[in-house]
Amino acid sequence: MIRFPALLGSVALAVTCLAAAPAAQAAAGPAVTVGPAAGGHVGQEFAGFSYEKDRVGAGMFDAKDTDLVRLFRLLGPSSLRIGGNLVDMTPWNPNGAGGSAAEVAPADVTKLAAFAKATGWKVIYGINLKTNTAASAANEAAFATKALGGSLEAFEIGNEPNFFRTEQTYEASYEEYVSAIRAQVPKAVFDGPGVTNGQNAWLTPFTAKEKSNGLSMLTMHSYIGDQTTGTIAGMLASNGTGYEDKDETALQNAKAANQIPQWRMSEANSYYHGGTAGVSNVQAASLWSLDFMHGIAAHNGDGVNFHGGTSTQWPLNYSPIAFDGLAPVGVRGVFYGELLWTLAGTGALHPATVTGATDVTAWGIGNNVIVNNKGTSAQTFTVNLSSAALMGTEYVLTAPSLDSTAITLAGSGVDAHGTFHPAPKLVRVRGHQATITVPAGSAALLNTL
Repeated sequence: MIRFPALLGSVALAVTCLAAAPAAQAAAGPAVTVGPAAGGHVGQEFAGFSYEKDRVGAGMFDAKDTDLVRLFRLLGPSSLRIGGNLVDMTPWNPNGAGGSAAEVAPADVTKLAAFAKATGWKVIYGINLKTNTAASAANEAAFATKALGGSLEAFEIGNEPNFFRTEQTYEASYEEYVSAIRAQVPKAVFDGPGVTNGQNAWLTPFTAKEKSNGLSMLTMHSYIGDQTTGTIAGMLASNGTGYEDKDETALQNAKAANQIPQWRMSEANSYYHGGTAGVSNVQAASLWSLDFMHGIAAHNGDGVNFHGGTSTQWPLNYSPIAFDGLAPVGVRGVFYGELLWTLAGTGALHPATVTGATDVTAWGIGNNVIVNNKGTSAQTFTVNLSSAALMGTEYVLTAPSLDSTAITLAGSGVDAHGTFHPAPKLVRVRGHQATITVPAGSAALLNTL
């Protein structure tokens, strides 16, 4: 694995939308101006993954799979959510031998725990609700707690319960399972309600009642629409509109009103039922994922778990990591978006204004800025920084076209072994100003010292 250069006090710039500079400093042409911090914060576990529960029994998470370990480490340590549709179809067998996708047995959870330790990732562990009992759930949770130890972040009860429960009946089931689990694991914590987009009416009653019952994380799921409707134009236009903004606002408000430690989109991607080939797996998805993550951070969210891996239900074109069976064979657009985001580091979120260019968004993370150029022409930006710097480096995330899979970041692709050799460009910084060029259909990250 290649480790990234230490860029202390860096400024991450993803060309998407930055704040306009004061008139006295403004230069002719497009500009991005970074404003003061506005409430959101980006932590280390922001850009994560979500996988189907049956992949645990299938043996996908194996510390001996050094390729997959390296790929996770490029984005980590972060958050791995185990759940999906198949969480409610995959039983726990405390007496099973392990190694079967049809069930989860103790040996499988032990294997998952070793993988989590090797990668440094935390695990949101899904529990079957639809075809399970509270006693079985408690037995599994007790074993998972012992096996995962400090890698366990929270338990999740069921998947998208709005498809088979009302809010009240789910709450009753949740409380039954929580009571049984906490009888064996007194300090167990949970996320929820994990409903799909547009169901944010669940948040107020659920959070108000369960905030004193082990609820440590508010969660929802988010997709643009069905994979049969997927287009690049529709995907890029989806961020910050419709149900997405409403759900993020509802999560932000419920978190604040009830003092819940965090909220996440614990399962999300572009188009559900696996994504659309030529849309969800290409450069455009890299740019979409950046804006999507920015929207979460801007609503005081704590991260997203992009769904992926493999599934017995349908091909997962949107998976950040591509697989052949259980073996990783490369990465796709969303992975590159997550990688650029990760390189921006942690810290307070800064809004930014873009002037003189369209289809561009931007923001700052700590002393870093991200600029996202979804337009059809290259743009050279004067970047007005919120803090003075001495020098900078620019990471450009680009491809020949929006529908291309030939994606590079700072001149390097990421191969199936997790190898990444970025060569960022040096950028001259004069006080609060720098100049960068962002190709059409590309994003850039500016790191400064």
